[in-house]
Amino acid sequence: MKAMDRVDRAVERFPMYIDGQAVQAHDGAVLRTFEPATRRHLADLPSGGAEDVRRAVSAARRAFDEGPWPRMAPGERAGLLRKAAQRLREEAEPLAELEARDNGSTLRKALGADVPGAAAAFEWSAWWAEHVPERQPEAPGSGSYVVWRPVGVVAAIVPWNLPLLLAAWRIAPAIAAGNTCVIKPASFASLSTLRLVELLHECGLPPGVVNVVTGPGGVAGEQLVRSPGVDLVAFTGSDETGAAVREGAAAAGTSARLDLGGKSPNIVLADADLDRAVTGVTWGAFLHNGQVCMAGTRAVVHADVHDDFLRLLSERVGRLRVGDPLDPATDLGPLVSRNQARTARRFTELGLSQGAELVCGGRAPAADELPPGLDAGAYFLPTVLASVGADDAVAQEEIFGPVLAVVRAGSDDDAVRIANGSRYRLSAGVWSADPARARAVAERLRADRVWINDYRLVDLELPGTAGPRSAVWDRLTNELDAYRHKHVVHGGGAGAGGVPAPPTPYALLGG
Repeated sequence: MKAMDRVDRAVERFPMYIDGQAVQAHDGAVLRTFEPATRRHLADLPSGGAEDVRRAVSAARRAFDEGPWPRMAPGERAGLLRKAAQRLREEAEPLAELEARDNGSTLRKALGADVPGAAAAFEWSAWWAEHVPERQPEAPGSGSYVVWRPVGVVAAIVPWNLPLLLAAWRIAPAIAAGNTCVIKPASFASLSTLRLVELLHECGLPPGVVNVVTGPGGVAGEQLVRSPGVDLVAFTGSDETGAAVREGAAAAGTSARLDLGGKSPNIVLADADLDRAVTGVTWGAFLHNGQVCMAGTRAVVHADVHDDFLRLLSERVGRLRVGDPLDPATDLGPLVSRNQARTARRFTELGLSQGAELVCGGRAPAADELPPGLDAGAYFLPTVLASVGADDAVAQEEIFGPVLAVVRAGSDDDAVRIANGSRYRLSAGVWSADPARARAVAERLRADRVWINDYRLVDLELPGTAGPRSAVWDRLTNELDAYRHKHVVHGGGAGAGGVPAPPTPYALLGG
């Protein structure tokens, strides 16, 4: 893979998609986006407003209530999802370049994780649609059973950090379950989502099943969350915005699924393989400059190995190459914006003021440390802070930048206490040569997902291919149920199979 030439390109104007049609904003408003690495004007997008949201929700509502998609057999829907996965693989290089130019992702990450991860989302969802039943058998002797139905119209709000991957992980399981969608990508990182929806329509997706509205979150996003035609709001983003989404959805009487921030710990126990742990901690903390909700931005390290771990970590992080995201040799490109780089610097300075020790990084690169033409103001060197207190700001707040806080722990119990001493409970890692010891720690952590001797932010392994564990793997990973409603039908009457009928509840009212 060669580095892509940096040449001036004509500004492209992208449409959004409503009811299967490429359209501009109802009032003609346009939103300009810029390439983080260079600050060049990259594209013009429709700046959608209330009327555009209304049209998109109406199209999705009509497609759900009257269209063929929810009434198709799961296998038919799965067939289209597999076509989408194939098209994503065929378009891997242009999609990866679009992602790199639009949000600062490195080309290598986009090709190795974002595009394959998006394709995997459609493959997984196709597999779930065919293997996870929509109806569960009747309870013996009761006549009662459960049917899983699509919830209806899903409003999905996608953040700027992993736009292609997270759009795919919202769209694929939602439509696999038979729902229709309206997608609202981040205003300054929308291009790959728009291309994804275009590819879906090229694969034969019926009109109105997936609609996308671009524009400012305070306008299009708020209108979408509060729309009476929406049945479920699925939001990924910051805690602050998530609180506003929760309030707006509640005001509209709409269910909400919120995936918010994280400050995930990687616990390195005294018997850990330090080379392996350093590699995993570096990956977990600095992939995409730490702009990942599950980023492992706290390293909780046992005192017996703390100094050796820190020495190896400093060497490993110091070898990371910061540069042009379109160069395949680059490990870290720019942050998504100059403002995000300023946030990383502000937290680093705050950490140092609270007594942390700067191990490496801690600044923006000088102009002569980057290739010509790049905007040094959008970059921040990968930073490691040691001697961090468990309650210090850099150990408690989500920075969403390349800043790793290393906290010393005196024992396994102390490591668990430190790891659990956060309001975030998204993910964690445990590193130990003793499986029993690692599990004992992992099971005490307040985290939705814990990896042992691994930190897998992107998992491309498909269900049904996991050998002996595949019987449970679909239930460990199944996303369809998040977009389905459990419909319980209770059998009545005089019972069956010799099971006596329970007393009638009407007797409680004298009937």
